[in-house]
Amino acid sequence: MLRTIIAIAAAKIIINISRRFGNQGTVLAGRVARWLDPGILKKLAARVTGEVIIITGTNGKTTTSNMIAQILGANGNSVVHNQAGANMLNGITTAFIAASSLKASRHWDYALLETDEANVAPLLNEVNAGQLLITNFFRDQLDRYGELDRTIRLISEGVRGRDIRLWLNADDPLMSALPRDTGLPCSYYGFAATAYDHEAQQDSREGRYCMLCGEEIEYRRFHFAQLGAYRCPHCGNSNPAPDYLGSDLQLGHEIVMKVNDIEVNSPYQGFYNAYNILAAVAITKGMGIADAVIKEAIARFQPQAGRMERFTVGIKEATLILVKNPTGFDQSLQALLNDRRPKNLFLALNDNAADGRDISWIWDAELEPLSSAEAELCMLVCSGLRSGDMAVRLKYAGVATDLIQIESDLDSGIQKALGGPGKVSYILSTYTALFKCRKILLRLQGDPAPSAIPGERIYGKS
Repeated sequence: MLRTIIAIAAAKIIINISRRFGNQGTVLAGRVARWLDPGILKKLAARVTGEVIIITGTNGKTTTSNMIAQILGANGNSVVHNQAGANMLNGITTAFIAASSLKASRHWDYALLETDEANVAPLLNEVNAGQLLITNFFRDQLDRYGELDRTIRLISEGVRGRDIRLWLNADDPLMSALPRDTGLPCSYYGFAATAYDHEAQQDSREGRYCMLCGEEIEYRRFHFAQLGAYRCPHCGNSNPAPDYLGSDLQLGHEIVMKVNDIEVNSPYQGFYNAYNILAAVAITKGMGIADAVIKEAIARFQPQAGRMERFTVGIKEATLILVKNPTGFDQSLQALLNDRRPKNLFLALNDNAADGRDISWIWDAELEPLSSAEAELCMLVCSGLRSGDMAVRLKYAGVATDLIQIESDLDSGIQKALGGPGKVSYILSTYTALFKCRKILLRLQGDPAPSAIPGERIYGKS
């Protein structure tokens, strides 16, 4: 017990010092605590009286888990949650420590843990999770994770033989083998036909072949990327019937939709965020949370931490968005294009280890719509370590070169974009530039004490 107390105390000191300097304080604290007490995560996770819920997938993990936390908190539940999005074991350990008392005597109703796809198995070795929600599978940082079949196999092998329920995206054919390969109980969420669907696959090479038999599958419609209504003509593999169906989708400056018989609206934008809402509503309805609680919590939940987070600098509105792979980039740009106001666009591209060293993925993204007059772009500022590469990609996408400016320094680039002639600015950034961009926007907005990101919270009662 003494070892645990020392580990918690040391980690809390590191967290406080780090945040005093405006940093996240999410990784180093957990690393030190695990060195001082290798079993600390197991010990703290055992203090959860209800269930441990894990959220994974390529895109949408942070937004979906934050929405779920909001709903559980509104229901009066206490929740320990790695809200900052540090989703490896060190960051998850820090989340527990930040929410824990010094003597590790605090209990929680739930633990809500966002984690990287490759980290599911190691995490399950330390926490006894009852539910695992998977958002989607897209190509992402191939130099770090390899092809998608490896990612899916890691999850499948990591959950096999455990007492856990899977929550799966019924519209993603890449998930279709998980029930067979794991033998686990599954619940499904997915969308009915929407006004935003298309018949031809435009922005993804994934999902062409059946996960059960390897033959090419057929689609009746696509929502985006490989998500849609599919069927394998060889073995009959097709969308499972959703337990929680999204319908009546309306996209604009906000999202309006139904999930089964509950109508929800959210200040978020974009089809990909509609999926995040659907997933959050599905799992919390499945946990027995009342519809009225879910509806109010979703309506009150504001975009945060670079996931469509909004700032006001002077009279200008700015929206900060994380982009990290072709599908996410495409969907972020689609949300931007749905905004009919004249706009300035800032693009920060880094190639640090956490971003992925290989930036060739920007050539798989559909940037060509930015060249159309309908995009109403007044200025594009390319920034970050690979600002020149982004500028070249925009040039080959057909964007007029007189609109493109290169400013490698993030602070100068953001100020240049905010000072552009557009009525609104969109700030798109890869991972390692995201928190720096956020701190800059908070400072320019006049935040008296900008921090890199909100810390982990305990929601509801303690």
